[in-house]
Amino acid sequence: MARQSNQALARRARQRRSATPTLRAKQTASQETKRQHTKKASLLKRLGPAPGVPGKTTKTKIKAKRRAKIIVLAARKATRERWAAIAEETRQIVTGDGKYVEERRPSAVSSPVAHPDQRLVADGTSQEAGPSTTPVVHDISAQIQLSIKETTFYPHYSGPLAKWASSSRRTATSGTAVEFLHCSTLAAARRLSTATSSEDAPFHPVGVLSFASPKKPGGGYLHGGDEQEEVIARHSSLVTSLSSAAAQAFYQEHRKSRSEDGSGLHDHSMVYSPGVVVFRADPDDTNDDASAPKAVGGAFITPYTINVLSAVPVNAAAVRAKHTILPGERDFFEDGIRNVAKERMARALRVFEERGDRTLVLGAFGCASSENSVEAIAAVWAELLVCGDGIGTDGARFKNVFDRVVFAVPGKHFAKFKEAFEMRVFEAEVASAALTD
Repeated sequence: MARQSNQALARRARQRRSATPTLRAKQTASQETKRQHTKKASLLKRLGPAPGVPGKTTKTKIKAKRRAKIIVLAARKATRERWAAIAEETRQIVTGDGKYVEERRPSAVSSPVAHPDQRLVADGTSQEAGPSTTPVVHDISAQIQLSIKETTFYPHYSGPLAKWASSSRRTATSGTAVEFLHCSTLAAARRLSTATSSEDAPFHPVGVLSFASPKKPGGGYLHGGDEQEEVIARHSSLVTSLSSAAAQAFYQEHRKSRSEDGSGLHDHSMVYSPGVVVFRADPDDTNDDASAPKAVGGAFITPYTINVLSAVPVNAAAVRAKHTILPGERDFFEDGIRNVAKERMARALRVFEERGDRTLVLGAFGCASSENSVEAIAAVWAELLVCGDGIGTDGARFKNVFDRVVFAVPGKHFAKFKEAFEMRVFEAEVASAALTD
């Protein structure tokens, strides 16, 4: 028994002796691995993160960019909410009693559509003005009703408009002055209206081409939309005209066209809204009066009137999305889009000519959300107003028809639009000189 016990103890001792080198080896390997990791980490810290591999600094930058993006999105949301609130207030004014109160500086010029009791507040009681502004009440209800009454619908199958190329033309006394302004439509219209009303000649409202929604008056202006028509609707009485009985055929015709065709070309129907009252300052609006504060978007201003022609641009993005366009068919589709756009733009000019508008505010018709080619649209305007397309012998159909045409193009398209317009005119001049030689 004692012998067996001694043998067991001897066996355990041999096992402990044989296991010790393995344990020591593992401990040594573990320590070596830690040293290697420490050495590598120290080296990486000196060299910095490898390209494409985010280090601590890169991660910090990513977090900063995310925070900046969140701030931008929050600011954009707040702005759209403010626009929506302004639009709702505008809707209530133009569909209600038509009264609003402007905080005017003493040097401001009175408006032809202002209420005679301008120095009264909205409830008709006199109040003492503040040290720098005077509360001025405006009643634009009569002008709104007149605009609604005279709203005119031009159908797609309009014989007189379809014959725009051969119709008799009106000629301006001293030719057409063409200008380019890097601002919104309303900023340009207000500047022109102020200049026109300050002259001795009778006041003539500016004709404005509105890039209309085919679905409803003002598009999404009540939801804070910022497309060109939505901006006009948010700052003026336009929606009252577009909601009139005469204008309903415009939306019915577009619904019918969309259900039957749906290609995105839309139809040529239009609505002419004379005497639309603008009574809010556009964010792009600036006041030439040095003593007046810079206008803030949505602030009440002295009202002025514009004649608005609502036409739906060709939706080039929808046309391209609806069809599978092979590389060899690209020019065919783009030429088709251009030809339809040119027909619509020519009809718009014919309406302005027929209605006697002398000063126009046009723009990059459908080059934003509809994704029309900026170069193509600018070239079409040049062909219609200045140089012609080189196919006929009469030149531009609307050359020298209007006294003044201003292209108001805000945002990134301005330089490209102006350059394309001037290039098309230059090309026509070179071609004409070559034929003369």
